Amino acid sequence: MKEIIYTRSLLLKKQWLSLSCWILLPILIAIGFVSTAETVQDDFRVPIGMVLEEESESAFALLEEINDSSLVSAFQLSEREAIRKLEQHELDSVFIIRQGYQDNLQSGNRRNLLESYYSDRSFAYNPVKEMIVSIIQQETGRIKAANTVINLETQLSSDQHWTIEEIIAKSREIQKEEDLLHNQFRYHGDSDLTDNSGVQWNPWMVWAFASLLVTIFIFDWVIKERKASVAVRFPFMKIKYPTYMLVNVLVYILLLLIIDLVTAGIFYLLYQETINILSLVSFRIMVCLFAFLFVSMIRNAYFSYVAAIIWTLVVIVISGTVLPFGGLGNIGGWINLFNPLYRFLTGEWTIGWLGFCIIGMVIWYVREERKYA
Repeated sequence: MKEIIYTRSLLLKKQWLSLSCWILLPILIAIGFVSTAETVQDDFRVPIGMVLEEESESAFALLEEINDSSLVSAFQLSEREAIRKLEQHELDSVFIIRQGYQDNLQSGNRRNLLESYYSDRSFAYNPVKEMIVSIIQQETGRIKAANTVINLETQLSSDQHWTIEEIIAKSREIQKEEDLLHNQFRYHGDSDLTDNSGVQWNPWMVWAFASLLVTIFIFDWVIKERKASVAVRFPFMKIKYPTYMLVNVLVYILLLLIIDLVTAGIFYLLYQETINILSLVSFRIMVCLFAFLFVSMIRNAYFSYVAAIIWTLVVIVISGTVLPFGGLGNIGGWINLFNPLYRFLTGEWTIGWLGFCIIGMVIWYVREERKYA
C-alpha cells in the first residue's frame, strides 16, 4: 500500500498545477456566482429619491421601511437635487414628505402627506407609490389602535399609562414575533401550491454542483489506468488490481476532504456560512465513490466529460433551482430520491446515495476480483 501511495503522490506532484486548478475551481465558481448574483440583484433595485421637509420620527420610520424593501433603493436628497436627477433619468421617481407629516398621521389625516414626481420613463412609479401608501396606511392603523388603547385606558381608569410611542413599538414587536403577515394557506387539505420545497441559492449550493462536476473530471485517471499501454503492468503487481484502485480512490478522498475543510473556512470568513462537518464528509465520500463508478462505466475520457456535464445539468434541474417542484406533492418527493445532492443541500447527511455507492463499489470489487483471478 505504501508503494501505491508513493507512486500516486509522484503522479500528483507531476500534475500539481492542473490538479490545483481543478480542485480550487468549485470555490472560485461559488464565490464568482454569489458575487455576480448580489451585483445583479442590486442593479434590479428601483432607485427613488426621498425628500424630507421635516425630520420627525415618523418621517425617518417611513424612510427606513422603504429601504427595507428588496426592490427599492431610496436616496435622501434635497428637493432641487432630486428633481434634477429625475430629469436626467437617474431616479425612477421622487417622493417628498411634506411639513406636518407626523402631526397629520397622529390626527388621522391621510391627505396631502406626500408629493410625488415622475417622468415618462418612470416604469415603476405606480408599484412604488402603492408600496409607500400601504406603509402609511399601516402606520396610520397603528396610531389609531394606540389612540383607542389610550381612550380605553382612560375610561377604565387603569393604573397603567401607555404612551402612543410605546404602544406603536409594542405593536411592531408583536407583528415581528408572531409573523402576522405571513401565513400558509391550504385548499381542501393540500399544501399551498406556491410553496417551493426546493433549496435557495447559497455558496454551498453552487459549490456542491461545481464539486460534483469537477470530481468526475478529476477521476478521469480511472480511464487512463485502463489503457492498454498502462494496464499491462497489473498482472505483475504484488497487489491486486481492485485493491490498487481502491487505495487510489482513498488517496483522492483524503486530498479532497482537506480542500473541503479549507472551503468551509473560506465560506465562513466571506459569508458567515456554517456547515455540519459530518454532512460535508459524507457528501465528499459519496461524490468520490459516485465519480469512480460513473467513470468506470465509460471507456473514452472525452465522452466522460460530456456525460458529466449532462448529468450535472440534470441534477441542477431536479434540485428545483430552475424549475421548483414544491407543487408536485408526492412526485416532488420521488424526484428528490434521484438527486444525489438533495440531502446535502438541505443540511442533512448523505446517507441514501452513500449507501447506494458503497453497494456499487462492492459489486465492482467482486466483479474485478473474478476478472483478474
